[in-house]
Amino acid sequence: MKRNIKLLSLLALSFIIFVSSCKPEEKSEKEKKIEELKGTWNIVGANVLDEALSGVSITFTVEGAAYSVSGLQTFIDANLNHDETLAAEGTFSLNDNLDVVSLSPGGDLTIATLNKETGDLTLSYQAPFPKGTDDPTSITLNLELAN
Repeated sequence: MKRNIKLLSLLALSFIIFVSSCKPEEKSEKEKKIEELKGTWNIVGANVLDEALSGVSITFTVEGAAYSVSGLQTFIDANLNHDETLAAEGTFSLNDNLDVVSLSPGGDLTIATLNKETGDLTLSYQAPFPKGTDDPTSITLNLELAN
């Protein structure tokens, strides 16, 4: 009888260990933030422009923490890329506070707001505007999640 109880106890312990090891791992805060950034975001405006900006989008992907920009020439033509903040493609990382996206190649973009439910993203950075020889100014980009 004691032997059966011992055997049942070991079996129960093995089952508990097996079940607890099958539990999905909780995502880190950084992984959650990257998941929120994932998608294609259309740049709809910049605080330094009088008109809306269209035809430029940034796509963030989780795999390889990659980014790509379509319509980069439109962004350049609007004098928003003097410090080459954006490149056609590259990788990105988040700082420890999860509020700065560092693009490589490219620059640093501060996340002012990010709400995937409403599809709103606001990024800001410092760059010369409107000429490349001007002093750096704070440029804020308003983005909307593409459908």
